[in-house]
Amino acid sequence: LQYSSGCPYQCEFCDIPGLYGRNPRLKTPEQIIAELDKMRECGIADTIYFVDDNFIGNRKAALDLLPHLIAWQQKHGYVTKLACEATLNIAKRPEILEKMREAAFVTIFCGIETPDPDALKAMQKDHNMMVGILEGVKTINSYGMEVVSGIILGLDTDKPGTVDALIKFIDDSKIPLLTINLLQALPKTPLWDRLERANRLVLDDGRDSNVQFLMPYDEVISGWKRCMKIADEPS
Repeated sequence: LQYSSGCPYQCEFCDIPGLYGRNPRLKTPEQIIAELDKMRECGIADTIYFVDDNFIGNRKAALDLLPHLIAWQQKHGYVTKLACEATLNIAKRPEILEKMREAAFVTIFCGIETPDPDALKAMQKDHNMMVGILEGVKTINSYGMEVVSGIILGLDTDKPGTVDALIKFIDDSKIPLLTINLLQALPKTPLWDRLERANRLVLDDGRDSNVQFLMPYDEVISGWKRCMKIADEPS
């Protein structure tokens, strides 16, 4: 289900602002309720995922929608669990988290990308530093919502110790599900434009990434695979 499209932020690697704009376009809460009713008629009543690029891209709109979702859940006996994608700074918005808990949101996907402040600044994702990352995860968990996350390796700021730092962060955060990705440059992103100017785009189907990393390619790949292997091991 989708309520909004677009995101106000301009993370260097992300193509959402270029494709859909920085001022999120919205449906009305009434449209969302009608779609929920139709999904229920079709037998979809377990978990519904809001695929908005950023559920709080327009915080006022999120607050407008949530009372409608709460009323819908109350009407139908809370048989449906909800999930969404949102920036980590949602942890700074207790008024939103409280209503999300009441609406039975159980999972939030947050693009954490990296716990390295220098890397977040370089990728123009300073909003991840509005609250300590571990503190933000803990805050969201305290409202009964599980945080799942995306991580990126192959950044220009990566160092030989980056993988070990990521593994420690994964252990410390207790995030149960992660996508650990290699950096990819997508068209319509500031990253693509920057790498194109520097002749650092590698258009080779045999590679795992189209980015010419600053660290040796084989070292990045082996670190990426090691990080995934350790993160996926049962604790």
